[in-house]
Amino acid sequence: MTIWQATLLGIVQGLTEFLPVSSSGHLVLVEHWLGLPTDILVFDVAVHAGTLVAVLVYFRRQVSALCLGVLGRQRRGMSASEARRLLLYLVVGSIPAAVVGFLFKRQIEAIFAAPRLGAALLMVTGVWLLAMRMLPTGGKEVNGARAWWIGCAQAVAILPGVSRSGSTIATACMLGVVPTRAAEFSFLLSIPAVAGAALLALKDAWGTGSVGPAHLIGVVVAAITGFAALHVVFAVIARGRFVWFGVYCLLVGAVFGLLLW
Repeated sequence: MTIWQATLLGIVQGLTEFLPVSSSGHLVLVEHWLGLPTDILVFDVAVHAGTLVAVLVYFRRQVSALCLGVLGRQRRGMSASEARRLLLYLVVGSIPAAVVGFLFKRQIEAIFAAPRLGAALLMVTGVWLLAMRMLPTGGKEVNGARAWWIGCAQAVAILPGVSRSGSTIATACMLGVVPTRAAEFSFLLSIPAVAGAALLALKDAWGTGSVGPAHLIGVVVAAITGFAALHVVFAVIARGRFVWFGVYCLLVGAVFGLLLW
């Protein structure tokens, strides 16, 4: 992989990880377009780690409050009990993806080599997001049961083409959670998911020489563009324009599906 290819993929990952348009689906399609080999899951996870850095920086106050809450200390805006409760919900929401990723790791890696399926699932994401238009604005908070179902949506989003942020935010809104709260929980939920996937990939790549300069470039670029994308997401949610991403997913999925037919 060349530096410019790594840079392009880092930009694609950074922009699409938090925008509800499926970063994995875009990565599969762009990698196919670039003529890259299909066995570069390690690079895909590396650029996901870059967006992990972005979300840790963006939500540094919440992450700090969670850490202090575990120690029994309070931070302005979040009590120790609230922090521990949120941490419990994040653990509950992380279980489905962890189980699916552990049990079906090889099958998932094989699916990443199927760009046609990525295009089809991108259209599924589009329908999922458009369904939000028919929902009334909820006023509920995340609880244990809602965290579990949001986590199940995140598990489905392991498939390339299914947006992790889109599916989790849409599911949370379907359960009546306030849109901004849904987005915040979704992005906090991405921290253990991406961190776990990165650790597994590094374990598989350790000593193989498969990590190089291109991976570092991809991480840095993805982190910068991901941080900018987070600002965009919350601005779009505040204006109630989230469903337009559904139209985008349908169009891109259809176009790439026709090109790959």
